[in-house]
Parts: sequence; structure tokens; C-alpha cells
Amino acid sequence: MSQKLDPQKLDPMLDMSCRVCGERTVERFLDLGVQPHCNRLSLPGSAADSEPRYPLRAGFCHNCSLVQIDHTIPKERMFSEYPYVSGTTRTLIEHFRNSADRLVSAYGLGPDSLVVDIGSNDGSWLAQYRPHGVRVLGVEAASNVAEIAVAAGVPTLNRFFNAETAELIRREHGAVALITAAGVFFHLEELHSVVDGIGRLIGDDGVFVVQAIYLGGMIENLAFDQIYHEHLCYYTLRSLEELLGRHGLAVFDVHILPIHGGSIEAHVARIGTRAVQPAVGALRAEEAAKGLGRIETYRAFADHVWQQRTRLLGVLEDYRRRGLTVYAYGAPAKGATLLNSFGIDRRLVAKAVEKNRMKVGLVMPGSQIPIVGEETERPDAYLLLAWNFLSEFLAKEAAYLESGGAFIVPIPRVEIIGRDALGKAS
Repeated sequence: MSQKLDPQKLDPMLDMSCRVCGERTVERFLDLGVQPHCNRLSLPGSAADSEPRYPLRAGFCHNCSLVQIDHTIPKERMFSEYPYVSGTTRTLIEHFRNSADRLVSAYGLGPDSLVVDIGSNDGSWLAQYRPHGVRVLGVEAASNVAEIAVAAGVPTLNRFFNAETAELIRREHGAVALITAAGVFFHLEELHSVVDGIGRLIGDDGVFVVQAIYLGGMIENLAFDQIYHEHLCYYTLRSLEELLGRHGLAVFDVHILPIHGGSIEAHVARIGTRAVQPAVGALRAEEAAKGLGRIETYRAFADHVWQQRTRLLGVLEDYRRRGLTVYAYGAPAKGATLLNSFGIDRRLVAKAVEKNRMKVGLVMPGSQIPIVGEETERPDAYLLLAWNFLSEFLAKEAAYLESGGAFIVPIPRVEIIGRDALGKAS
């Protein structure tokens, strides 16, 4: 009788060069199997076994500490058309408004200032600069969402950002006061070309502000679902500094923001052009104390992921045994990771309810769970795939919860939230 191999006990070194330092020192700590691209939504009736599937493995670089996945799906295949728009979530719009107000004040931006946003999506962030009279330019690879931004009055360049695009912007628009990137910096296949282009555009006077899901927050929240093929890199301050330093750039200020379960906001300039704030040293020390530069931290994280699978499947199986219906609340990219990693399909979750009309009528990749509009009938409980917007959804669905409905929250811990929890979530 053959023995079944545990994929977590196979040769731990990934066959790759680190995306930041180039060294072949990347050790796998989490193998989520072979999965379809998380945003490759298809029509009902498509055979699940016909979907292209790719390895989804996370590794830690012992040289520079970057956490990354080893398989790259070509960017043109993932981002030329895109089913996600930033403007569907009130929480995110408020976050962008607050961010724009802070940055305008911090850097004295005005009518002569140009702000360039990398991966600008539907222009939701750039639109928040309108009250300040600041000039804006988006750079967005997905033609369908770039068209939405242009129709909304946000000037948008429909192409991938890299060193070549940076030169084009500099020739056509001149000096850039501020470059921003939110929710895109971990997507970058041409990572070093992008950072080189940023350095060219900001010169000695401009600033780059990047907001990215923070690896420290992922570890604390057990947010393994933020690992998917679009997210090639997962940053701590240390690994981000390793990348930027190779291009003559330095972090001079840093904040941890609550959005997306914890995001790092790094303020970046050419080395030596800005005074480094105490927050930078403080976060470096905090990361060291939490073990974010040690492989043992990530091995423990992986163990906790599989324990979470056991807990969540137990809850869903209990609902099924009792004849109760469960739908997914939202069909986000990270939801595909959770469903496919844990083996959750239509047997346990019948439908996914979505506000984004671009997704309605399609099925989620791998699990083949059909995506329906918000007007559909109510289930006994929702599996909250977009757990990072829990507070917003509790307020929106107060009547449903009061009537006996429930949210099954999978992250950071498995819990069932009903009428008793209204007003208590943070």
C-alpha cells in the first residue's frame, strides 16, 4: 500500500530566484495546491476540469526576507481585462478620500501638482483629489476599467506601468509631485522596471506613496486568502526597503492602516532627500521582535491555516446536515483562494451574492459556485468571503441579522455572527 505524501513535507526550496534580490534562497512554507486564476470567472456550464490551473505556493527568501509565490501567470492574461472596480465599496471610497486629503496637506499639493496613480482602476482614488484642484493621471492596464475611469472624467493611460511608461509620462506631462499605488504593488511582474520608473518620475523633489496589504497583518489575521496568483509579493517594511534600496530609493515615513485587514503605507523618496521619521525605525524593530524575518514564523502560519480549514469545514458541514442554506457574501478574488484551498464547493455553499454586475451570471473559478445579484432570496447564513469589510456589511445587513440570519466569518477566526453581535464588530 503506497503512502500518501504530505505536500508540506516535500523539498522545501522553491525552484526560483527571489523577485527582489535574485538569490535562489526561497523556502516554501505554504502549498495551496494547483488552482485556477482567482479572477477567471466563467459562464455556467463550463467544465471545472477545463480551467487552466497553476501552482499556488508561498515561500520566504532567507536572503532578503521577501515572501512571494513562485509561479507567474503572464500579466497580460490576468490584467488586460479585469472584473474588479474599486468604487463598489463605501469603506474603500472613504479610505481613498481620507488618504487624498492627508497627502494633499502633507506635501502641499495644488493646481500645479501632478499626481500619478499606478493601477488606478476605475479612478476612485484620483477622483478624491478633485476638491483640491490637483492635476491627476491614472495608469491602468485593464481596458474595461480604464474606460470606466475616463467616462467618469479621470484622465487615464491604458497600459502597464514600467520604466518605458514612466519615460512617456515624463515627456508628455513633466515633473510629478506624487506617485501613488494602492492594491497593486504586489501585482508587479516587471517589479524592478516599475521601481526604476518610479525613481525616474519623482526625481529629487517628488514622493512615492505605496499602500499594500501588510504581511504582518496577514500573519496576525491568518489572512492566507490574500495569497493568490495576482499577488506575487507580500511585503514587510524590511523587504520593501530591500527592493527600493536597489533603485536608490528609501522609505522616510511609514504607517499601518486598517484597510484590507492591515496595510502598510510607505512614503518613499530618493535616498538622502527627506528626513527619516522615527516611525520607520520603530516598525523595523517591531517586525524583528515579531519574527517577521524568520522562516519559523511562516511555518507556524501554515500550520494554523490547516487548523482553520478543519474548523470552517466543521461549521459548513453542520449547516448542511441540518438542511440549512449557506451562500457566499461577495465573490472577491481572495474568496476563490479560500474556497479552493479548503475544498468548498456548491455542496456546502450554493451561491455567491455580488454587488458588482460584471460578476453576476458567472461562476467562481474552481468551486463553480454561481454568482447572483443582491436581489436574490436570503439564505440561512452567509459565508463572508469579503471579511475585511465586516463592519460595513453588519450595518448594511442589520435587518437580515435581526430576522435570524447570520454571517459565518472565516478570518481571522471562524465565528458565527448573528443578531447578538450587531454593533459589536470592529
